[in-house]
Amino acid sequence: MDPSRPGDGGLFIFLPDSITSTIYSWQCRFSEYVRMPKPHLTLMYPPFLTKEEWKTYRNTVTEILKGFSRFTVTFKETGYFSDPFFLYMAPTHSPELSEINRRLAGMCPEKLSGLNLKEFIPHVSIGTFPTKESVLKARSQLNDFMTKQELSFEVKEVFYTALDNDFRWKIHDIISIPEVK
Repeated sequence: MDPSRPGDGGLFIFLPDSITSTIYSWQCRFSEYVRMPKPHLTLMYPPFLTKEEWKTYRNTVTEILKGFSRFTVTFKETGYFSDPFFLYMAPTHSPELSEINRRLAGMCPEKLSGLNLKEFIPHVSIGTFPTKESVLKARSQLNDFMTKQELSFEVKEVFYTALDNDFRWKIHDIISIPEVK
């Protein structure tokens, strides 16, 4: 997976402050990690749509999300991606997340990469690590931390974000998910 470049866009679900602060408290205990942007559940990863392309596809994304009601995700699983070693936590199986991803991927398959490899893995990146050994050690710690927490929240909004020229991810649009469809 190539590194993100200015102009790349993604669809994310930001976590509530209570879960974000819990993740920050875990991160400071890991050695050798590189902190990620604000914790978020990744739906579609860059390059996805640039800000200009977003204008064309926004209505389609809105229509897709209107087909869903707000839903709850609960985090109980961990994993990592290789090269580089990204540690993540993932929600238990969520038919809503899988179906949202399937519909979004069908919208413009030529624009998607990253998560749309073999199987969609909705995830929250915790940090990157230099070696497999360091990510496995951190994963073990993360599993221990997670067993002591209740990490659930209701998904109410999806955020279109883009990496700007200052290499900061910025929110450029918010789409609400209906309370009931």
